[in-house]
Parts: sequence; structure tokens; C-alpha cells
Amino acid sequence: MQITVYGATGTFGTRLVEQLRSRDHPVISAHRGTGVDTYTGHGVAEAAEGSDVLVDCVNRMTMNARQAVDFFSHSSRSIALAAAERPETSVACLSIAFRPEVGESKLLGYYQGKAVQERIYRRLVPADRLLMFRSAQWFELVDAMTTSIGPLRFVPKMRVQALAAAEAARMMAEAIDAREHDTVEVAGPEISDFAAIARRLAEARARSTGRAEEHSESAGERGASAGTAKPRKVIGIPLPGPTAGDGLIPPAPRLSDVSLDNWLRTV
Repeated sequence: MQITVYGATGTFGTRLVEQLRSRDHPVISAHRGTGVDTYTGHGVAEAAEGSDVLVDCVNRMTMNARQAVDFFSHSSRSIALAAAERPETSVACLSIAFRPEVGESKLLGYYQGKAVQERIYRRLVPADRLLMFRSAQWFELVDAMTTSIGPLRFVPKMRVQALAAAEAARMMAEAIDAREHDTVEVAGPEISDFAAIARRLAEARARSTGRAEEHSESAGERGASAGTAKPRKVIGIPLPGPTAGDGLIPPAPRLSDVSLDNWLRTV
């Protein structure tokens, strides 16, 4: 089964391509570096040639609603139209697990864009050829959500059921491999918030820095400060609206068994 992955060089796309190839699927990596631009539509149809599944992993991180809606509407439509030209071709879209009130919130422009993306695919791609893969947030997004000012790090207190990006990619690859359609939601084994995850990540990095400093010193010169690096101070910023409640918690997801503790051992 040949598969075209649009956005193949991103955080998720890179991992998904590895997972699909490990299952012996030929994969076409489509991204701007290969001359494919899903926003303008340039090269999208050519990259789809001969593929059984088109996967949309393209992303643009912005909380500006106008920009998000504009980007995701253009990008998804170009992929959906490429699939429409090939009646036997299916589409798998990477989306986010969020409840309707999040997609309707004027404070969360990015999610408005993802809501539009989902509506376009559901309108243009037959239901029996569409997999809407809705992932909870990834642990790896914590850094992208962090604003650093001097020694302080500010992170939004969004309630999440986060999982590792590699786990989400594995679960999506399994769904594609099984030729699933309809909607699949995935999440991690624990409910937390981004600020709490950021604190745990800061502690893990401080321990790692301390161990590195300790190993870099000779036994005779090792001082009392070795292994005592302090974590950066993380301040959680409460957000108004549905993300403070269960707006980002999928009601009945498939669960990864990789916890935050498991993931922190790999960073």
C-alpha cells in the first residue's frame, strides 16, 4: 500500500513516516523541500500519484483565527481535491482531540482552523474513505507553549491528556495499516496540565544537566555543586474558557501506555 504523507518533515510527520516504513509501506514524503505546497496546491496532485492513502500532517501553529482558518482551509482542500481525482484513494487527517466548545471559542484561533479543516474533509471525502485521527496534545509541545522571561518560564495551564508524539504516530500508523475510517481519538494514560508537565520536564533536565556536570569533572576536582543543577521556575498561567475544563480531554480515547514518567526518561 503506497502512502503519501504531506508534512512529512514535521514533528509528527517524521515519526509517522518511520512507523509506516517499518510496516513495509512505500512512503512518498511530500513537503516544501520536495516542491509540494499544500497551501497553494502546487505539487499536491503529483505527489498523490499512485498512492492508496493520502495523509495530511501539515501544520501551522498560530492562535490568530484568520490565519489559522485561511491556512487549514486552503491546505485541506488541495489534498481533498487530489483524493477526489482518484476514486480508490483514501485520506487520513491528523487532527486534535477537542470538544465542540473549543473549536467555537474566539480565544483559540488555532482550534477554529482545525475545526474548519475537519469540516472540509468530511464534506469533500466520502466517509468510507476518510480517517479523522484526533490526537491529544503531545508532551513535546510543552516547549512550544513556553514563554521564557529571564529565569522564569510561563506556561498555560491547559488541562490535557497528553501522550508522546512517537506513540501518537505509532497509533496512527496502525490505524492506516488496518485501513480504518471514521474517527479515532488517542490520548495518554494520565490527565494533567501543560504547566505541571513543564515543571516535571524542567526537573528532569536539571537532573540531566547535573549528571553531565558531575561526569565532566575528575574525581579529585568534583565539588559540592556537582549534580545539583536547579530547574527553571515554571509559572502556570490560567486560561479562561473551555481549555481550563475538559475541552481538550477526549471522552473515550484509545490510550497509550507510555506515561509522562516513561517519556521523561528519554529526554
